[in-house]
Amino acid sequence: MLIALSLATAACGPGSGRYGRPVHNAERATVAGHEVSEEAFAGAVRDLLASEPNSQERKLRLQGVVARQMSRVAQRFKAKDRDRAVASFAGAMYLVHATELTNEMMGSRGYEALKAASEEFAKRGDEGRARASYEMLLRVAPAAERNDIKAHLDAIATWTRDTAGGGVMQTAGALEAAAVTRHLLEPSKEARDDAVLRTMEFMEKAAAVRTARRTRGTQVPRDEALETVRALETGATVLAAIHLRNADPHGALASLEKVKDLARPELVEALKQVAQKPDSEKWLDLARMLRPPPRQMRGDEEDFGRDGELLRVASFAAAAEAYRLDATAAEPAAFVAAMLVDLGMGEAAPAVLADAAKAQKDPRIVGLALAITMQSMGRSLEAEEPDSVRRTFKAAAPVLASADAVKRVQPSPARVYGMMGEIEIREGRLAEARQLLTQAIEREKTGAVLLALARLDWHDDKVKSALDRLREALGAEDVVKEPALRGEVLILQSDIQREQGDASAARKPLSDALRDLAKARGAAEGDDRARIERLIARALDRFGAAPSAMKALERALEAAPRDKRQAAATIGQIIARAFVKNDLAGARDGLARGLGAELPREDIVYYAMWVRFLEKQTKAGGESVAERVLAQAADDPRWIGRVAAFGAGKIKAEQLVSAAQTPTQKTEALFYSAMDRKLAGDSKGADDFLKQVVSSPGLDLMEVALAREVLSGARAQIGGPVPEVGLP
Repeated sequence: MLIALSLATAACGPGSGRYGRPVHNAERATVAGHEVSEEAFAGAVRDLLASEPNSQERKLRLQGVVARQMSRVAQRFKAKDRDRAVASFAGAMYLVHATELTNEMMGSRGYEALKAASEEFAKRGDEGRARASYEMLLRVAPAAERNDIKAHLDAIATWTRDTAGGGVMQTAGALEAAAVTRHLLEPSKEARDDAVLRTMEFMEKAAAVRTARRTRGTQVPRDEALETVRALETGATVLAAIHLRNADPHGALASLEKVKDLARPELVEALKQVAQKPDSEKWLDLARMLRPPPRQMRGDEEDFGRDGELLRVASFAAAAEAYRLDATAAEPAAFVAAMLVDLGMGEAAPAVLADAAKAQKDPRIVGLALAITMQSMGRSLEAEEPDSVRRTFKAAAPVLASADAVKRVQPSPARVYGMMGEIEIREGRLAEARQLLTQAIEREKTGAVLLALARLDWHDDKVKSALDRLREALGAEDVVKEPALRGEVLILQSDIQREQGDASAARKPLSDALRDLAKARGAAEGDDRARIERLIARALDRFGAAPSAMKALERALEAAPRDKRQAAATIGQIIARAFVKNDLAGARDGLARGLGAELPREDIVYYAMWVRFLEKQTKAGGESVAERVLAQAADDPRWIGRVAAFGAGKIKAEQLVSAAQTPTQKTEALFYSAMDRKLAGDSKGADDFLKQVVSSPGLDLMEVALAREVLSGARAQIGGPVPEVGLP
């Protein structure tokens, strides 16, 4: 998509001065300063990217943005989201160029973030990144800890040397790779100079090996030969990329002057063009040249191996310069925005894309901006950062406005509003969800949004409105095309009618759902097949056909065996139905499957809670896997740890309720308090709590569904006979 969008990139005028003159001066959204709030972060990142290199404005903005990002790094490590924390740390450092790094920009939580990062990289055996983080930690650590940090740095140096391999080229290559990797995360002059020095030495040794082979016929061992080829073929580009990681084309040209015979002529020419008259298109040419193609498309082109990340970062820096010089150009804005999503700063992505979307008025460009926005929202949702999702959506307001003014945009702005509405349902903010979903339906009537609004109506006891929306949804284009979505609409329609006491009316949509799903399952694959089989299981359970429902769930597991999200949804359904049926053996089996599939703690803890309740209710003896799971998770600093601590008996129900902060957490606390009362023999108190759970705003929680099922009892089924639809 980025290649296609290059055709739409706006032309730039002649540059002026060392850094060029922006064609489009992006209007600042924030005041340059040493502190940046979470709410101002998206605009602050955009304003930083628009600031001229080495200006006082850039220095001020850089300190505020990096300090805020380092606080996020510390928080993400504390939440045990290590991959996102590492990516966010890289994001902070990639914004900083050599000579710009200061202790002050680490911020109030810099020490905490750097200490966690250092320990993580050391544990991974990543000597380059470990050295970078320890070097920066040494700058801000208390005096009492510095000797220990120096010992770590000495150990890393010894490890790098001892594990490099037996040959001269292998040793030089390992030192080059470690130095380059260090400079990726440590934007200091010392790290840059070391990376340049090690790369030059690597290339010089390779040239000596080549000369010896040509003049004396010296035989070179295979591993030595591979490193020699890497140095000769990619060394010059790596050398240039070290400088371009810092947006320094002049430094790149000076280094390449020393290795003229190895430098790519087109790269040298592109550098000269940028150095002489910098403009957006020339920087973009460099970004394209540096960005390595996907492996399957490389053919005989250079393979940069372990230096690939350097090229990606250098390409990012070049694209950022192209963006600075013209914020309305689509391709650099899209590349920078996509990188920000990868680097834990996704809420800034729509802010970066806003000028291009507004200026270009091209459905492709606006659609790409919306797609990147949705990707950022999805990443934050997976990381359980709903506030970050909201900030991303807020930053996307100008992009959404541009989308409303352009026809035939895909994805449509309605999808973004609908996605945000669904997220707010998940978070228990139902008033906000209804407003967003209404905005979505005003732009485009889809069955998915009508289904979500119907769920809200049912929750609010607006039964007629809910059923009317579901009937309308059945005619929507997406429902007609997606059998699983149609199945969800019909099953909800049946559930509402059943709860109203009209079992006869409830039977038809349930039968229709089962028939349609059974017909669709044969052609579906992977995720779609798993989802369809789970819906079949729900329909069969409503008919009271428990064995057939379990077979459908087995088929769901087989449909997407390596997809953890699908496995979690299926295993959760297995354990939930066992919970409702007081089937301890089935619940334990489901938990064992979840552990075998290595599902994340966020899922396993809840499954263990349900199993543990059944164990206590039935006074089951023997080893309890559920008890062990809960005990191991009880020290987790997140909400999931509070839930596990309650399940493990380390805190009381009242403490769990008081610890709950969000609407969904309060709903969960109510549910588990109800189960606690039930175990204590207080059935009436338990039912009262369960009724509060059903009426709570935690509409999307499994606990709400469980509470509804428990309260319904025998009324949760409409009974047989099961329609004959040809299921195996």
